[in-house]
Amino acid sequence: MPANEEFWRRPSRMHVVFAISALVLTFATVLMLVKDYDDEWRVYQRKFSKLDAQRAEREEKAIADKAYLETEADLKGKLKDAEDDVKSRQAEVEEIEKEISELETVTLALNRSVKFKRAERDKARADYDLAISKDAPKARQDQLKEIFDSKQAIVSDMEQELSEQTEALNNNTAVLKELRSAQSAAEEELKDHTKDFVRIQGDRLAKEPESWVAITKKTFVNIPLLDLNPTNKIQQIWLPDLTINLGGMKDVPRFDRCITCHLATDRVAAGNVAEFPESEYEHPFATHPRTDLFITASSPHSQAKFGCTICHDGQGSGTSFHNASHTPNNPVIAAEWKKEYDYFHNHFWENPMYPDRFKESTCLKCHHGVTELAEHPKFGASAPKVVDGWETVEKYGCFGCHEIRGYDGLKSIGPDLRLEPNTPEQAAKIAEDPNAVPGKLRKVGPSLRHIKSKVTTGWTQVWVEEPKSFRPSTRMPQFFHLSNQQDEVAKKYSPVEIAGTVAYLMSRSEDFEELSPAEGYTPEAERGKNTFATRGCLNCHNHADFPDSHSDFGPDLTKVHEKLLPGEAGFRWLYTWIREPSRYHARTKMPDLFLDPEVKDGVTIDPAADIAAYLQQGGSKNFGKLEWNGPGVDADKSALDEMVQMFLGKAISVRSAKQAMIDGKLPANMTEETIKGDEIELFGETITEEMKLRYVGRRTISRYGCYGCHDIPGFEDARPIGTALQDWGRKDPSKLAFEHIGEYLHHFGEPNGSSTAERAKLAVMNAENESFPADENPETELAVAYFYDQINHHGRPGFAWQKLRAPRSYDYRKIETKGYDERLRMPKFPFSEEENEAVVTFVLGLTADPPEPEYVYTPTGPDKDRLEGEKLLKKYNCTGCHMLDMPEIIAAIDPDELLATDTSGEYPEALELLYKLKPIHNGETGETMHLPATEYDEARDLPVISFHGMATATPDPDDAIEDQEYSFQLWEPLQVGETLMLPSEPMLVPAQQLVSNNKGRGGEFARFLVKYLVEQDNQLQSADAWQMSPPPLYQEGIKVQTPWLYKFLKNPDKLRFSTVLRMPKFNMSDEEALVLANYFAAVNGAEYPYQDIPEREPEYLSKQNAKYPHYLEESWKLFNIPRPDGLCVKCHQFGGMEYTSTDPKDKRGPNLNRVESRLRPDWTLLWISNPKWITPYTAMPQNFKKATPQFPQFFGGEGDVQTRAIRDALMNYHRLMEQNEKVAGSETAPGQAGGE
Repeated sequence: MPANEEFWRRPSRMHVVFAISALVLTFATVLMLVKDYDDEWRVYQRKFSKLDAQRAEREEKAIADKAYLETEADLKGKLKDAEDDVKSRQAEVEEIEKEISELETVTLALNRSVKFKRAERDKARADYDLAISKDAPKARQDQLKEIFDSKQAIVSDMEQELSEQTEALNNNTAVLKELRSAQSAAEEELKDHTKDFVRIQGDRLAKEPESWVAITKKTFVNIPLLDLNPTNKIQQIWLPDLTINLGGMKDVPRFDRCITCHLATDRVAAGNVAEFPESEYEHPFATHPRTDLFITASSPHSQAKFGCTICHDGQGSGTSFHNASHTPNNPVIAAEWKKEYDYFHNHFWENPMYPDRFKESTCLKCHHGVTELAEHPKFGASAPKVVDGWETVEKYGCFGCHEIRGYDGLKSIGPDLRLEPNTPEQAAKIAEDPNAVPGKLRKVGPSLRHIKSKVTTGWTQVWVEEPKSFRPSTRMPQFFHLSNQQDEVAKKYSPVEIAGTVAYLMSRSEDFEELSPAEGYTPEAERGKNTFATRGCLNCHNHADFPDSHSDFGPDLTKVHEKLLPGEAGFRWLYTWIREPSRYHARTKMPDLFLDPEVKDGVTIDPAADIAAYLQQGGSKNFGKLEWNGPGVDADKSALDEMVQMFLGKAISVRSAKQAMIDGKLPANMTEETIKGDEIELFGETITEEMKLRYVGRRTISRYGCYGCHDIPGFEDARPIGTALQDWGRKDPSKLAFEHIGEYLHHFGEPNGSSTAERAKLAVMNAENESFPADENPETELAVAYFYDQINHHGRPGFAWQKLRAPRSYDYRKIETKGYDERLRMPKFPFSEEENEAVVTFVLGLTADPPEPEYVYTPTGPDKDRLEGEKLLKKYNCTGCHMLDMPEIIAAIDPDELLATDTSGEYPEALELLYKLKPIHNGETGETMHLPATEYDEARDLPVISFHGMATATPDPDDAIEDQEYSFQLWEPLQVGETLMLPSEPMLVPAQQLVSNNKGRGGEFARFLVKYLVEQDNQLQSADAWQMSPPPLYQEGIKVQTPWLYKFLKNPDKLRFSTVLRMPKFNMSDEEALVLANYFAAVNGAEYPYQDIPEREPEYLSKQNAKYPHYLEESWKLFNIPRPDGLCVKCHQFGGMEYTSTDPKDKRGPNLNRVESRLRPDWTLLWISNPKWITPYTAMPQNFKKATPQFPQFFGGEGDVQTRAIRDALMNYHRLMEQNEKVAGSETAPGQAGGE
């Protein structure tokens, strides 16, 4: 084509097209930049900046009150006066400043010259030293010495001149400073007064500047694309050692950018007070809760070390609401988020944040012991819901079927809930494996090894079929009559399973040697009732005859008589169980209560027999026999035969199973040696009906895992049947069989048969309309809605929740296509909805994916002993009898009404020791209570104080409220203002002024027993009843020696003679006894595991002998003063002599021959000084009072020295016993019988 000068397209049109394209491209580029820069986190940061400035402004206003402004004005006036004074002497000031300037110039020049001359001098010295070291000629040495001397003279002269000039400069500077001293002091005083205001104002102006210069600067540094150290920027925490598993990329360092939006998480003011409390600010603008425990540098979980996602999960690197993977706490919040943030569940991030209801789950990543989350001396209960879940799993024995392995070899990977080895052989095998850690938990159910000696067959059938029909409060779950057993097949087979289970248990029950009362003894049920109440049974059990006792540690014994064998057989078993529980069940938690026969007033009483007679009142109940075989022998036989064939067909071929049923015996190749499973029950020449029934029973026990909770013959080596749960919290939801659960919940799901879907829908509607009925708990209903929503979205929480509510519901419309033996088997536990959610919270925290060892909480020393001891306290229900922490009472009290204890009659050394062992409690809380005006008093505000003590009297609720008054007794020194009150002082609190009165920790049975004893004896005082009850173990660690406590726990002997019961002997191992002995010392910060007793050392005794000749001998004589003057001999037994009472008012105290190995010296000294300082209700008097000296022949009658002497005699008891063949007490009359 020939060339020409024409354009293909018109240039003018092309110019327009290119111009429009350029504009569109420019607009698109700008739009892209705007969109790229318009991050949502910038909006949060800008909003937080305004909130922070507003907070600072409020603080400014709070500081700049009238008094502040007046003081500031005074200080400014003072400064003005000082400045005016300086101005009035301006000529003098200027003259001095001029002189100072001239002197500084001269001094600077001289100083420079001196340095050069010193260098020349130093060179001359070096030349001279070299000449000497090289042994130069003496003439050369003299020449160099002269050069050095001349240089030194010049330096000395210049240094002298420099010194004079410097002195003149300092003098002039001092004069000028003195002239301006008043002004400087005024400036410093004003600066000190305004420093907080200026700091806060500066902080506010940095956030929200007011001057145009600052505003321009802030705007400039935040200009998009420039980013010149902008104020709005991404914040992140780099955690290289706290790695995260990203599937294909494992152990990747964490980058947590949560604080990009949550800027206030670590913002706290002085005193660790949140600057942005949740009650005033919404998220993400609030300070993190519990800053004492989290986030702050002083907390155990500092933000710099732990970041955010190790606890909260979610995508730490995300900086948008979606990418961070937040999770709503219920569908209502989800709907709000959808509207506000276009929320959706991010399926591409495997570890989204836990919702608020499960926020405690992740604690289990690092806290494998769990106990530290429940009991901590500083932080208290930090994760109560997950602890409740853990305790529920332990209490109901979930680990019997679902093993929760806490170790991968020797590496801890989570909480460890596994059964202890069932046999000595298993324990030995594990002990031989250096990489194996044995389980420690006992089976939660009673042993069934000797069941035939205990209960009737009829009752056993009823119990197996439906436990709650006999005892509604039972923890045993229900296996039969559940949702997948309502069809004809189940109705046909279930009775056979029940009957077979009972038949197997009874036929395989082993005999054991039972005990019986002495021949001819007639037990008394009424006396047994009183013994049952007073000897500790109600610490673990409850009974309808004692409505004030509510313990549920053990089963309710109200109807125990109904299930026992009738007559003598049932009585004999019950007597054996009460008298020696471990005879029947070697691993039982029930202790030996020392209910041995005793002689009182010449009459033999067998308390165990009396209790057995009491509990057996009403006799055994005839529960009949379960008609498993129904009407018609053929139908019955066929049901049993079908089940035998069905089960046998799983062990051998179906054809062989059919043939075996026809032949009436097992195939020839199945011998007694080759049969390894349940089929051993069918081995014999002919398969009988009894054998078939036992076989079905054994298979049923195997299928349902009954041996997970019970010791059953034949199942010693059986393994748990359920899914292991140690990593269930990370289980892939696609592997969970939801089946038709959605349809089930649409039609059913609730206990009354109504629809769970409708309940969830109604909960959401009520929440949106804020119209919940008064009888409904909104949180509970919204929890149902949340879990139902999770089921619809196939989430782990929903699956677990429904599995606990109705475990067989996942078989809905599945049994039509399943064999009977393929149906779901998990039983239904009697969990409340709160317990369900707690268990789900715990299970979701089981990930078997702990962080690096440095982040896993691994307690050592006292912390470890304290936590291990807490587990044992719970295991053996120690807190049922004993009070470990004293009640705390908080009340509004007028300090002027408090009477200070007169300490003038106390020895200073005793008071000092009291304050050491029982530090003074500051009762001032800083809060007040407003009391309205009454007929007798004007309206007033009283300070609220706290103190620890025990109630000695409670008001009659029928009295007018203004007349009701509580009486308490202090158990520790209390300081309120200038008033100091010592232990045992009374505290009267009007009911209207009582804020709270917690019961302390433990001692429920002791409180019950005190009330019971007082009701039984109107003459008995509360203090006396407390002496007859289990003692508080408050500060036990500073009281007893650890080795003695270990021995006592292993074999408790009788200590107190005033109590109506004895410390029982628990079925605990040596290791457990040692842990528990160490626990008390660890809690109280006392020395352990061994204690030094300086009072036995030669150094101490020599020092005492120097002061008091024959110190120990004199102490022993004082200790052994005979009646009627002797003090110790009145109430205590010692020296091998029987205790003899000569005065009814004297109450027998513990034997003193064990004090040196039992008690710690300091505690013993304080106890002798004033027993009521330690135990206010004690009957022991203060024997050596300062106001009433006695026994002047010993230590000059000095009571403090005598107190110490008695203590030292006790600490050297056996040494002194050996040195003295008989004691003064040997002159007394023979002791009374029955002392022990």
